[in-house]
Amino acid sequence: MFEYSRWSEPFMKQKETENQTVTRRKPRQERSQEKVALMFEAAMQLLEEGDLRSLSTNAVAAKAGISIGTLYQYFDGKDALLDALVARELGQMSTRILTPLEQEAQKKAAGATAEERTRAVVRAALSTYGGRSRVHRLLIQHAMNRPPGHHLTSMYARLIEMFQSPPESGAAPAARALNAAEAFVITYAMAGVLRSYSQAEEPPPQAALEDALVSLVLGFLARISAEA
Repeated sequence: MFEYSRWSEPFMKQKETENQTVTRRKPRQERSQEKVALMFEAAMQLLEEGDLRSLSTNAVAAKAGISIGTLYQYFDGKDALLDALVARELGQMSTRILTPLEQEAQKKAAGATAEERTRAVVRAALSTYGGRSRVHRLLIQHAMNRPPGHHLTSMYARLIEMFQSPPESGAAPAARALNAAEAFVITYAMAGVLRSYSQAEEPPPQAALEDALVSLVLGFLARISAEA
């Protein structure tokens, strides 16, 4: 967004060094939280129009209507800002995916079928990944390139744990809990589809993808049931 001549590089490097030594503020107060929210929203709007490479702290500050100094009070650079934004956005995505899964698990005794439970989870996941898809695609890309890995690891771990939980009585088609390998495979098979869906420039219709993903999960569970 902003370009600097080669004569300004020494100054910018010095400025970056100074910024790295500053103790960052924690957005505890409401006013501080509002500033951070403004920065996050500005970054997301810029990502909707551009890409990770073109995003800059100067552009975010200008878009948010704050000074660059204010931004550096909270973040020591673009990567730190994006890391925090990833944690917020993907954390919310995880919650939106896991909540219906846990709710549907509680409905087993009420007679919900395996397909109904699976479809509810798949629909929630696709809706989450499909919302603001360009921004989420870029955030996932950023997260995958940052150590120690992306911010969806905890969600995948929770899904694996839930797949290994003992099934309720009569909860066909699965006649037993999945073992660790089976739970890992089905979780990351779903995750791979969702990640590709979020990154695709021209993804298939959501309804068709929902049907296909539900069939994938149910087919896998049916095979396990037949072998039990």
